Amino acid sequence: MLFDFLYGFVGIIILTVYCLPGAFMVPQIAYWFMTPYATKILEEYGIERKMRGKDVVKIALLTLIAGALFIATIFYAGIQGADSGMSIWRLGLRFLIFFWMVSIFDAVVLDWWMFTKTDIFGLLIKAKTGRTPDIMRVDPQWDGKEFLKLFLEVIISVVLAWIFIKVR
Repeated sequence: MLFDFLYGFVGIIILTVYCLPGAFMVPQIAYWFMTPYATKILEEYGIERKMRGKDVVKIALLTLIAGALFIATIFYAGIQGADSGMSIWRLGLRFLIFFWMVSIFDAVVLDWWMFTKTDIFGLLIKAKTGRTPDIMRVDPQWDGKEFLKLFLEVIISVVLAWIFIKVR
């Protein structure tokens, strides 16, 4: 059980290392995840919606590295679990813990706490434009798809566990 949470913690670290530098290197990605009010503020401070070539390269490389680390963690967790004789349900639970730890951390810390309780949004604008905005905090984007994502992660976890059990 300790390994299950350890893999989840690794996923949280990878997600954080992806999101924080990504937001400061390419703040245009915020348009995809924020409320219309937040995107209006970004536009008022001159942060364009369109990404330049070097911004696309930065975010693509960061996405590639983080994605590869996520996949490597999933493979390592699956192989280690299958080799240790875990049942399909136990290994599925390991994957579910990994996915849910990352998803809940993303929703609570990266979406809710950082944007509503800290000044990270204002710091992001200041880092890009050099001007301190009047609004330092905004509401995150809550579109109701979070619960569907958590449900799909249950199915994905069982399928991954089945694959690793059958292959090993």
